[in-house]
Amino acid sequence: MNTGDAVLTQGERGFRLWMRISFWMYLFGAVFFFVAGKYIPPLINAISARICSLPLYPLPFEAREGAFWLVLSVSMMAMLTWICRAVYMDVRGNGRLVALLLLSKLCSTALYFVLFVKYHYLAYLVGALTDGPIFVFTWGLWFLASPQDKLLNRKEEEILAAVGDALMPRDGAFPLGYLDLQQACLAEVRRMLAAQGPLERVAVRLSLRWVNLAPVFVTLRPARFCGMLPAERSAFLRRAEGHWFLPVRLMVRLVKAHVIMPFFNQPEAMRAIGYNPEAHANPGCIASEGSAEATGATQGG
Repeated sequence: MNTGDAVLTQGERGFRLWMRISFWMYLFGAVFFFVAGKYIPPLINAISARICSLPLYPLPFEAREGAFWLVLSVSMMAMLTWICRAVYMDVRGNGRLVALLLLSKLCSTALYFVLFVKYHYLAYLVGALTDGPIFVFTWGLWFLASPQDKLLNRKEEEILAAVGDALMPRDGAFPLGYLDLQQACLAEVRRMLAAQGPLERVAVRLSLRWVNLAPVFVTLRPARFCGMLPAERSAFLRRAEGHWFLPVRLMVRLVKAHVIMPFFNQPEAMRAIGYNPEAHANPGCIASEGSAEATGATQGG
């Protein structure tokens, strides 16, 4: 089913336009590789010999060996062409296919870069510098579009819940924990994000993603925040909030603000710490109750 622009968010409309451009780009690439793919390595070698001293990419002695890899490259381009068209036609229904596109570009970029570092052929560097920007640009637009109209996607909700459970566990400072009010807190976070600008929303979402990946870099352990034990999460947040690198501290505090404020905005959490939201919401009732008590005390006296 075709998803019309009218029901899409601004991020989805931008990504859908990029999928339309990518469709024609990969379609042209499939045809170009099939017709003229065998001329790409010799052309890059000629440029390399003219402008730099890098070693030349070894060309196959027989055309049949080159044709074998040409078939695989054309089939991959055809697959990417189909994915882009499917996502363009229904960016929400077929959005999961984007992961395959990103996986393809990530693998090609990483392998080209590794091969260039090992063999120093300009052809590998050209491949990395071609697919790398495409991967980054596609991922960036997809990141902006992926929450759809919910402002947060499922993974970011999971990270918020993990941080909330580490900061306000059940039977911690008081019996009520973040997970007891998780859905209400997430709704409050969405209201906060809806009142923010696009850049602020992106900063919050990127900070959430960073907190989830940060244990790999801060503690040098192959573990994500959501996969750690509750006690380890609490210890990591304390360590990261006191980290020497200012951006690390700022991102942790930004995430904590979007966990703590929504939690303590809930009436149940207020009551758990001894605060009566109903009484403070209607001070007239307090005054009338106080006057009644004073009158009764006077009459009793």
